[in-house]
Amino acid sequence: MRLVSYQPQYFPRLHYFARILNSDIFAVADYVQFVRHHAYVHDDLRERGPSYQAHTPIKAQSGVQILDIPTRRGQLAINETQLAFPNPKERLKNFRVIAQQYRTATHAKSVLPILEAFFKKPHATVADINTGSILLALAMLLEMPDPLNADTSSVEDSLRRSEFRLRRIVPFSRTPIQPSEKNQGRDANQWLVDACKHFGATEYYYGGTAASAYMDFTPFKDAGIVLVQQSWRGETYPQLYGDFVPNLSIIDLLMNASSSEAREAVFTKEA
Repeated sequence: MRLVSYQPQYFPRLHYFARILNSDIFAVADYVQFVRHHAYVHDDLRERGPSYQAHTPIKAQSGVQILDIPTRRGQLAINETQLAFPNPKERLKNFRVIAQQYRTATHAKSVLPILEAFFKKPHATVADINTGSILLALAMLLEMPDPLNADTSSVEDSLRRSEFRLRRIVPFSRTPIQPSEKNQGRDANQWLVDACKHFGATEYYYGGTAASAYMDFTPFKDAGIVLVQQSWRGETYPQLYGDFVPNLSIIDLLMNASSSEAREAVFTKEA
């Protein structure tokens, strides 16, 4: 039984979908602190960049463009951080950019109306819009008949009939598992070990960023939990505007590839 945990990201990149789809349980870390920017380790150097909790990269005529969502200030959890759209029209700001850049994409005619309807929804928090974007994308990948109204239950039902490993999607906020608290001697590693025990997981699936940022393998080993590092490499697919750019937002894939091509691009390609 393999568990993966991820903060809900905004129309996530393809490696995100590859990781959750190649796990049995996706525990959505919706109650951890929201941050607009992260420190990343790149070539052994720490660099500060956009947090994908509030940003996503698409391909524009001028190159990669980062979309972002406006949020109210405050040191709050992802599921408590309010979106800060001043009026309903502002909810469509990112959609207008997407429509402009992808208007000639192969699947624009079918995908743009779905995205427009999604952006018109009055999402209240970062967790609401991000989890919604993940469920919407999964529903489209799985060719569900009504992706706009997809919820956890309907997506799980469709997953059971798919080739993917994923079967359960569970927000941490709906479990008895308490958030990590360093001041009380319970860090993120022990939090994840507790999650594995709660779900009966014997494997934890992680990425290189987590390994370099905070992961300590010892608590997992002591608990008898096998650690599996993602080594996925995505397939290329048709894109607009010149040379192929890997690992963009799921939006780019859905705009340019058929559902079957999209599933192939995010399937279990492990190096």
